[in-house]
Amino acid sequence: MYLVHAHLAPPPGTGIPQGIAARVHAARKPEEGIQHVTLHSGARPHPVLGLFVSAPSLAAAEYAARAVCLRALADDEVPPGIGLARCEAPLLTPYYELLLAPPAPAPAGVDAICKGRFVQPPDC
Repeated sequence: MYLVHAHLAPPPGTGIPQGIAARVHAARKPEEGIQHVTLHSGARPHPVLGLFVSAPSLAAAEYAARAVCLRALADDEVPPGIGLARCEAPLLTPYYELLLAPPAPAPAGVDAICKGRFVQPPDC
């Protein structure tokens, strides 16, 4: 399962139509693996659709997300001019790798109660 962000680019002075996430969800094909779609309308610089995609690879997930978004945006009921600025997985990996990394050795002088994790020692 992959999270893919589709950054929508509405024309200046307009917004994203209500129900766009449901419209994208309805435009999916079973073989695309789109499981869930949600809109983050407050994202900057563009509103973002978050698509959870079940796919064999990240490239396949991004391809499926892009295809379903373009299909939904081309629908006659969607106001014209809304573009897809980009469609890609957000780069979260480094953050989670850091969380999963083994603890760093404690600097000299850090009390043993820190158990190998670097923490700011309390002021004495």
